[in-house]
Amino acid sequence: MTSKTLVINLGLGAVIVALGAGTYLTATAAGSTTPAAATRTVTVSKAAISSVATASGNVAPQTTTVVNAQNCSGVILSVAATLGQQVTAGQPLLSIDPTNAQNALNAAQAQLDSVTAQANQQQVSAAGQVATANQALVNAQQSAGLDASQQSATVSAAQKAVDADNAAVTAAQSVPVPSPKPANWTDPVAAAQNQLAKDQAALTQAQNQEASTQLKDKQQVASATTALGNAQNSAASAGGTNVTSAQLAVDTDKANLAACNLTSPVAGTVTSVSATAGALTGSSPASSAGSSGTAASGGTGAAASASSASSSSGGASSGSGLVTISDTGHLQVVAGFSESDVTSMKPDQTAQFTFPALAQDPAAAPVTGKVVSIAQTASTTNGVVTYPVTVSIANPPAGLRLGQSANISVTTATADDALVVPSLAITTTGNRQTVNVLKNGTPTPVTVTTGISANGRTQVLTGLAEGDQVELPAISSTLDTGSTPTGGGFGAGGLGGGSNRGGARNGGQ
Repeated sequence: MTSKTLVINLGLGAVIVALGAGTYLTATAAGSTTPAAATRTVTVSKAAISSVATASGNVAPQTTTVVNAQNCSGVILSVAATLGQQVTAGQPLLSIDPTNAQNALNAAQAQLDSVTAQANQQQVSAAGQVATANQALVNAQQSAGLDASQQSATVSAAQKAVDADNAAVTAAQSVPVPSPKPANWTDPVAAAQNQLAKDQAALTQAQNQEASTQLKDKQQVASATTALGNAQNSAASAGGTNVTSAQLAVDTDKANLAACNLTSPVAGTVTSVSATAGALTGSSPASSAGSSGTAASGGTGAAASASSASSSSGGASSGSGLVTISDTGHLQVVAGFSESDVTSMKPDQTAQFTFPALAQDPAAAPVTGKVVSIAQTASTTNGVVTYPVTVSIANPPAGLRLGQSANISVTTATADDALVVPSLAITTTGNRQTVNVLKNGTPTPVTVTTGISANGRTQVLTGLAEGDQVELPAISSTLDTGSTPTGGGFGAGGLGGGSNRGGARNGGQ
């Protein structure tokens, strides 16, 4: 090794040793320095605080109506509805070839004419039967009246004879018996009593005959009355059932014919059109479904079905909706809120919306709404439980479209002039919550009860008073990049950390 190389190597070694020594000294100095902990306090003050639950969802109409032709089958002749079109109730949507429906109506009308003619003949015959039965009843009633008069006269005459006989017996009993009796003498009392017996027998016979005749006449009147009632019932129902059924068929076919010209059952925006001119559509059973949809008929007099399901594009099929109409004037968002949020939510609570896809105008009024309903069943995704909550939009901004994302903030609780402290000042042990309050410069634990928590602040219901000095947890001065207040105020902006769901409103904001 040359002397020049040796000198270079010795120089490099000295530099390396110097650098190592410097690093060791620096590390030792840094490790031996312990910054003093800074004591922080805050003054308990009053402020307005709100608890807010947040979630996201997509804009949807409150009601969606899917219109089907249902009972009109045939080729679609024309389609007036277009995507995005604003329609009113009764506005034409499309027309279907009415040939099949018209043929069915013609057949039904012919059947109605036939059964109506038959019914008319039956009614004429039944009317004759009613007249005959009615005359029979009149005859029976007249015969009963004549018999009653005759029998009453016979009984009355027999009764008079008996009365006369009783008087004769009485008179005969007052006549003295001659003594001695003549050979040809006849006892007048015996003679009068014999005549009385004969006349009493005749009276009994007349009374029995009267009762028998009354019974016979009553039966004849009752029989005639029954016959008249049967004839009247037959006349009333003569051909009626058949005519009613035939008329119902005609009415149904008329409605089916009207259904060939579909009109909008509601006002709204056309959000789907699956009908195309030339496609064949057929009848299908009425159906309605969907959590936010309302069933409605399509077309004048049509028994079309409606549901909230969107129809696919292309030709019309019997099982799909031909036109979907959404009520874009009344919008809502269904969002999944956490189970902890739902416990404090209820209908009619106020909500505020933001829409990531829309530019926000700072001068515009906030978009607000209300909680409409809260689902009773939850959905779980990756272990996270949420409940669908429906929130209406009161003042949707211009340009808002169906399906756009929306962020919702629902105010679940508010308190004005509430005593608030930083949430990190509260220590929780089991069910007990405490705050260190400076009394004569000494931190003293005080038990408190709390209310609303939001944005790192917590409402204190009991245990503290406005103006109390509350101690905050100490932090290293190397981590405290701002000034450390001692006895500083808290309320309008707050001091402290921690993250709470929702937000807070300050100073009544």
